[in-house]
Amino acid sequence: MLPLRIFMTDRHRLPDWKEVLATLPLGTGVIFRDYDAPDRKKMAQEAADICAARGLFLSIAGDPQLALELNAGLHMPEKQAPSLYRHLSRIPATVLVTLSVHSARGLISAQSIPVDAILISPIFTTASHPNAATLGPVRFASLAKDSPCPVYALGGMSDTRLKRLSSSHKHNLAGYAAIDTFAV
Repeated sequence: MLPLRIFMTDRHRLPDWKEVLATLPLGTGVIFRDYDAPDRKKMAQEAADICAARGLFLSIAGDPQLALELNAGLHMPEKQAPSLYRHLSRIPATVLVTLSVHSARGLISAQSIPVDAILISPIFTTASHPNAATLGPVRFASLAKDSPCPVYALGGMSDTRLKRLSSSHKHNLAGYAAIDTFAV
């Protein structure tokens, strides 16, 4: 079963990410990013411990080896997917494997990658990429409809915006992923 919400860590924007994990409801997904953290492995272990204790689904972004060590899922950013794809056979079927895409071209490439879900972004303006062009609800719906698997909306998302997207497009929509929405 896929989680409805996914929290994406960002130690720069939410330095209190451990406090966020402590407040997430049972069954929430967590994608541990923080690629540039000098102590990334230690931070990921802390996230894994909290997630295990709280019944959260942890995935590690961009590092299949660390995901395996922590018995976590794997998240593949679109730009890294070609180099990470070859590692998927090592990832247990019991964990969540996701991929992010940002366009129809990315979604076409995703057709050949066996993942549980795809994160499509940015839907709305987001603090992560304030100057990026957004897809908006209509283009998101078009991409979601063509996805080979369930999708998550990412970029300026909240429960209210998920309801907005759900009312106009229900096919393949599993939920949303966000950073700031989960701030405590």
